[in-house]
Amino acid sequence: MAGYTPARILGGLRRRRKDLARKLMYRPGKRKLQEAVLFEAFEGKVIGDSPLDIFLELQRKRGDLTYYWSYRRSTLKNGAKIPLGAIGLRHGSRKWLKALATSKYLVNNTAFPWYFKKSAGQVYLQTWHGTPLKRLVRDIAPGQLSGQYLATMQREAQAWDYLVSPSDYASKVFESAFGYRGQMIEAGYPRNDRVVRASAETRARVRKQFGVTPATILVLYAPTWRDYSINSLGDFKPTNYLDQNTKLPRGFQMMYRGHTMTHAAHTKTSAGGAIDVTSYPDISELFLAADVLITDYSSVMFDFANTKKPIIFLTPDIEKYESQRGFYFDLRNDAPGPICSNTAEVIEALEDLDGLQQIYQSNYKAWQEKFVGLDDGGAAIRVVAKVFAAGRA
Repeated sequence: MAGYTPARILGGLRRRRKDLARKLMYRPGKRKLQEAVLFEAFEGKVIGDSPLDIFLELQRKRGDLTYYWSYRRSTLKNGAKIPLGAIGLRHGSRKWLKALATSKYLVNNTAFPWYFKKSAGQVYLQTWHGTPLKRLVRDIAPGQLSGQYLATMQREAQAWDYLVSPSDYASKVFESAFGYRGQMIEAGYPRNDRVVRASAETRARVRKQFGVTPATILVLYAPTWRDYSINSLGDFKPTNYLDQNTKLPRGFQMMYRGHTMTHAAHTKTSAGGAIDVTSYPDISELFLAADVLITDYSSVMFDFANTKKPIIFLTPDIEKYESQRGFYFDLRNDAPGPICSNTAEVIEALEDLDGLQQIYQSNYKAWQEKFVGLDDGGAAIRVVAKVFAAGRA
């Protein structure tokens, strides 16, 4: 099975032991539900993504609810903060377990632990965390995923009362990948509300924070993780094909954003010679600060299209990645920017960004219409209106 080294298996066993202890403290259905919402993003590793936008909108509409935010120690250590008006609960703690069992509403963008069981009367809103290029769950070839993960996702999908979808394309994929037959809220992605409502002030503030001058062309490099790239401890290694030896064109500067799945293996050298923004709490602000995106198979390729800025794909391992994981469509044919197989091609693309926009104008427009056509800045409003109307559930 891809990625299952002895070190990773041992790490999994240690986590399983801790989870068994937590399962004994977790008592779903044994206590009265409270008028509260538990928010979580990426297993508590992030305070953001669509759950944050839903929280901010809901807070304006429902002052009668208690709000909890799941976090890990590393989350706060990296600079994230519990939102004002919310109570922080450390992921896996007794208080977190109690909130998981007794909060009337649950909002998540991934899965809760395998021992999760929805209490009677709970309402579970799943936002997921990206438009899929890569095949998901039931659509992945047999043998690529563990039986435990498949069982967890089957249990998860059955527990969801609502699933947020950014597009008709995503809705069809989610139905296939998750076997989901519940209520789909096809409303655009709440997390992209911040991108659509872009402000010059935000762009200027972020660039100033990282010492980037107004005249500099700022590149955001945001690659995804690889199932087959694992270190000796069993952690997924950060991907970076643009290391410290990469010489950008004159007047350019680069930010590096590591994926959440590679945080455990991230080091001070992972970003190479770029500005390391892996721990920056809000990727949408990085979209606004940047002038161009370089990515590979990450869902940022869709969200970033809301900015109308150039997108370049650096995919030297595309054949291997596609053969192991599988794609839902032909990226080479549909991409809104060049597919580069090496650093030299990336540099060439960067040197003619205006030309890229002209060459890929048709593809870019079709890409926006298909994948982010619903992103108008009001997705969170629509989701909250659907799920959290006063007196509902």
